[in-house]
Amino acid sequence: MARIVLHEKNRPYVVKVGDQELHLCACGLSGNKPYCDGTHKRTLDEEENTIYMYDKAGRTKLETFYPKE
Repeated sequence: MARIVLHEKNRPYVVKVGDQELHLCACGLSGNKPYCDGTHKRTLDEEENTIYMYDKAGRTKLETFYPKE
């Protein structure tokens, strides 16, 4: 079954492991998952409470009929 997965963060999760700091993708756009590759910078100008779909051509603003909780 097809699903839309919403990623609501536009910066990585920072996890400290010993003396290392790992940056884990939270936007869903990284080409190096689970690690951040900086692609989240494409999301910094998104409008609040708006859903976007990203693909190779760019981004599309989606309309939803369901209220955001």
